[in-house]
Amino acid sequence: MGAVLLEERERVSVLVLDAEAKGNAVDRALLSALEARLREIEKRVLASDPAAPRALILRGAGERAFSTGYDIEELVRELSSGASVVDESSHPLERALRALDECPVPTIALVLGNAFGAGCEIACACDLRVASDDARFCMPPAKLGALYSASGTRRLLELVGLAATREMFFTGEPIAASRALALGLANRVLPRTDALAEASRMAEAIAKNAPLTVRNTKAVLRRLRPGPLDPATAAFVSQLREQCFRSRDFQEATRAFLEKRKPDFEGR
Repeated sequence: MGAVLLEERERVSVLVLDAEAKGNAVDRALLSALEARLREIEKRVLASDPAAPRALILRGAGERAFSTGYDIEELVRELSSGASVVDESSHPLERALRALDECPVPTIALVLGNAFGAGCEIACACDLRVASDDARFCMPPAKLGALYSASGTRRLLELVGLAATREMFFTGEPIAASRALALGLANRVLPRTDALAEASRMAEAIAKNAPLTVRNTKAVLRRLRPGPLDPATAAFVSQLREQCFRSRDFQEATRAFLEKRKPDFEGR
């Protein structure tokens, strides 16, 4: 079982998704731990704790992957138990993403290696992304018979625009770090060692600035983003997601993933 480690530096906190053996894949427990860490940081900042961080770096353990996405075996267990995987108000992934959105200090995703699926969503929910030059970003639901949440889809849309969002979701193919930089998905792309240093340098530069100004600027930018989905649209998306997750294609895709073979989709 993974964990979320906390490293405290001067005015900068580092959160580490610690599930290296599984490519830092996330599950309910790890996502709940991430939310708890973020809410504790939020509480310290809003209480004007002088030791509270002024910037946050989020990374995966090791250097193989930022996160390879949601743990497929966990997802199959959730669906088998009848648990909802489409409820944006209560699912641990959505709660963790919302905690990243609401974190009062700037957040930097340090992306070393792959950021796939939920891993890409988590990186997109951060304010900034520093990537190694061998990093890859991927939204693979079409290869799994799944459908992503409206909020997760909109985050990518805001970063890269409609055409690139269509490409990433329709093809399910990874994009290289250099293309991610050109699209605005990555803010910086450097060799691995330099990426580590740049994420720290950027966080330290933020931490040296007037903290109230930085915090309030983040709050203003968040308010300037599009508002929440209207109830009819939210219900429509949830219905389509439920249809995909309960489909034969999704069952075939998860079996194929676990059996390490290509799926044979039927469209039902």
